[in-house]
Amino acid sequence: MKQARQAIQSFLSARDFPGEILTGTPVVEIKGSVEALVLNHRGILGYSDQEVSVASSLGVIRISGEKLSIFRMNRERIVLHGLIRSVRMGEKPC
Repeated sequence: MKQARQAIQSFLSARDFPGEILTGTPVVEIKGSVEALVLNHRGILGYSDQEVSVASSLGVIRISGEKLSIFRMNRERIVLHGLIRSVRMGEKPC
């Protein structure tokens, strides 16, 4: 099993794949101030037009702003649109 994981990691690193794909580490990308992308999430914990709380392997990711909406969501990613003001990561769920 360890050899298989090492082989996969070697393959991904040789192809410039980010390690987050293999490890399940959350990734947050902000595009300007109007779009946020969350990869490797574990579901939405709370949602309003001012804040979206997303579960992850590192704790809660809170994205705050104005007129936030979920543009697209699947098991791997969440795409939010609106005016992004802040992102806080690693908080424990309430």
